[in-house]
Amino acid sequence: MCDGAQNLSRRDMMRLGATGVAAASVAAVPASSAAADEKAAPGKLPSRRYGRTGLEIGWLIGASDWPKELIPRAVNAGVNYWHKAQRWNADTLPPALKAQPRESYYLECVVDRVGGDHNRGRIDEEQHYQFVKDRLKESGVGYYDVFKFHFGYHSIDEAKQNPGMVRAFERLKKEGLVKHLAISQHHYNNLPGGGMAWEILDYLADNQPYDATQFFYTHGDRKEVAEWIEVAKKKDIATIAMKTMGGVGRAASDEKFKRLLADPKYAGSTAGAAMVKWLRSNENLTGAVIATKNFDQFRENFGAAASLAMKPQDRATLGLLSGYNKGLTCLLCAQCVSSCPEHIAVADIFRYERYARDYHELDRARKDYASATKNGTACIGCGDCLPACVQGIDIPAKLRDAHRLLG
Repeated sequence: MCDGAQNLSRRDMMRLGATGVAAASVAAVPASSAAADEKAAPGKLPSRRYGRTGLEIGWLIGASDWPKELIPRAVNAGVNYWHKAQRWNADTLPPALKAQPRESYYLECVVDRVGGDHNRGRIDEEQHYQFVKDRLKESGVGYYDVFKFHFGYHSIDEAKQNPGMVRAFERLKKEGLVKHLAISQHHYNNLPGGGMAWEILDYLADNQPYDATQFFYTHGDRKEVAEWIEVAKKKDIATIAMKTMGGVGRAASDEKFKRLLADPKYAGSTAGAAMVKWLRSNENLTGAVIATKNFDQFRENFGAAASLAMKPQDRATLGLLSGYNKGLTCLLCAQCVSSCPEHIAVADIFRYERYARDYHELDRARKDYASATKNGTACIGCGDCLPACVQGIDIPAKLRDAHRLLG
């Protein structure tokens, strides 16, 4: 038995179930690629085709902010796509990747607006082009597999009128410095003329050369998101879910929720594992990027991703989580923003609150909140937003609570 299995406590084994334990017990075997049909080698993460790029990527997406001691385990388990890899330089690029042939793993460079944040910044072809060249020089990786427009367009009109991001990509691709174009799209209905993520992605699918997309998606999300995933599959565009674990972090530390989960009908399941299995059950979804802070979280996510199917107790656990989230956890759908006379970016603020309460990243949450176009104090308490919230959240009260926490 490898050290991964030896580190499993009896409680871990009960939590993960047989499939999860088997997955964790082989997490330290040498890396090899998984088959395209998801019949991965024992102990390996199943893979899916990254849209028309033809890349085969492990279903769980790695990230440059994962703990450095976790990355060798992840590489051995079959994680081969790395989100925000531009943060690594020649000294901080993980040895586990350096030891692999460059073509065996995929690095993504995310490119942000300049001169401000995702709401106020601008698209600037020359600066985006130079940013990627500078990051390549500092990292020494030779090229980035994926050039990703971070946060995305404000509207369809902006996508039509400002081709700067695409042009920067095309120049870099011509020089052999990037290979594929992707976008991480947010909602912008808080801005004048701003659009919803799926509307913008739907336009891009037919009008611009984006090979892959990333967007908010969690259990209980709006039907338009699932519909976009289906459309993207038909058009051979990759789909990566982010901000997937709605309410999981706070539920896991809530004593009342833990007591409810102790009921035998939930045996062998957790909210996190059930969510991962639910995401994986969507055959049209290419993969998911999930915040991972330690080996226990990775082991749970890996075990769930390697499972063949959801079990009745997993579905029951998701039902329990949905009930827990009602009135409490924002799913980031941003529908309420369209009804707000003050145009407050409610979903953004509640996303920052999630960083603090679910990810325990209070400093990051406060920094992001400080950059908000309008913070929670802009709410006039009119209640116009309330009918739009499928979660039944008292949005004005929650905005006040978020401001007390983050302001």
